[in-house]
Amino acid sequence: MNKSLFKFCLFFLCISAGFAQKTKFKTGDTNTKKYFTSITYKNVNDKIIIPVTIKDSTYQFLFDTGAPNVISTSLLSVVKYSSGRALTISDSNDRKQKMNLITLKEITVGDITFSNTSALVFDKSENILFDCFEIDGIIGSNLLQKSIVQINPETKELVLTNSLKNLRLGDEAPTKLFIVNAQGSPYIEIKLKGDVTVTEKLLFDTGASGFYDMSKRRLDLFNKHKVAASVLSNEGVSGMGLFGASETNTKYRLKIPEILINSSLFKNVSTFTTDDDHSRIGSDILKYGVVTLDFKKKRFYFNGFNETNDLKEKLLGFTPVLENNKLIVGVVWDEELKDKISYGDEILGINDIDLTTTNICDMISKKSPFKSSDVLEITFKNKDNQTNTYTIKREFQD
Repeated sequence: MNKSLFKFCLFFLCISAGFAQKTKFKTGDTNTKKYFTSITYKNVNDKIIIPVTIKDSTYQFLFDTGAPNVISTSLLSVVKYSSGRALTISDSNDRKQKMNLITLKEITVGDITFSNTSALVFDKSENILFDCFEIDGIIGSNLLQKSIVQINPETKELVLTNSLKNLRLGDEAPTKLFIVNAQGSPYIEIKLKGDVTVTEKLLFDTGASGFYDMSKRRLDLFNKHKVAASVLSNEGVSGMGLFGASETNTKYRLKIPEILINSSLFKNVSTFTTDDDHSRIGSDILKYGVVTLDFKKKRFYFNGFNETNDLKEKLLGFTPVLENNKLIVGVVWDEELKDKISYGDEILGINDIDLTTTNICDMISKKSPFKSSDVLEITFKNKDNQTNTYTIKREFQD
């Protein structure tokens, strides 16, 4: 289901509660009242990368509905802007950091020029993933508030328009799109089927890896209604946000028997808990259909390629994560492996790949070597500097 085993929700950002009522991210104005533009995007390990024009030069930006606009400090000498205030911002792991909010005078996406739109400023040298994905910023949800967005994974086209008449929507009925918080984040409702059907409102986040990440806050409710068929737990870290890895605490891996998104059914969904307050649907949904987000009329369309999708997949008995530009063991799930490896052990090699000499960006932006085979020879170095190689199988979670 997911080409990469590393959980990256790098660019989910939100204003911390103390600033939420005082600050609103500006959408900006467009250079035309009626607009339509179709942009061919690059799919880089399930991240949507689009060209953005600033003063006649083209830069690569991530398209991320889970974040507001972000621009790197390296572009401040190029773009015209007016300064604002410093805000406390939370990333996907609820880590907080100060970021400056500015107003961009002009930025062009496709054929549409947006003026006076808000953006956060980030020093990309503080996070290697900006370099790995070769991006200089993020086009986020605050830019989209007056638009309708359609993402077609088959043609790799991203459409921005302000009229539904310009789009093919099929016969599927839409559901409600909820616009939440100061940056205008898009939330949708899904149904999870257990002993009873549970409805969950969650973030639609194209910047997040994977299909579905469940907020740990939902765990008790889902256990009560037996929504999860299998639950594993252990101490560790399971993902990385813009400001670094998550805090060390109890993580959970679950299998959800059925999830319904609009009229499309997804079976055997493996998921990990997130420390964020809200669950999220990630970019893997684009493997299963065309998505349309109508920010204007607050409607969500999903035209699935199939009515039913089986997401059953073989998983490792541990989760690898990136920390200090090294691959380490984040969480150990398998009981037998718990006697052999631990959180923090460095991963030195996979089969014939020497990770100590491999460009770390190849591990991030290209297909994961952890998925190269169902049987892997993996070399670890523990905290006592002892090196061990184990044969580890990828297996279905019961």
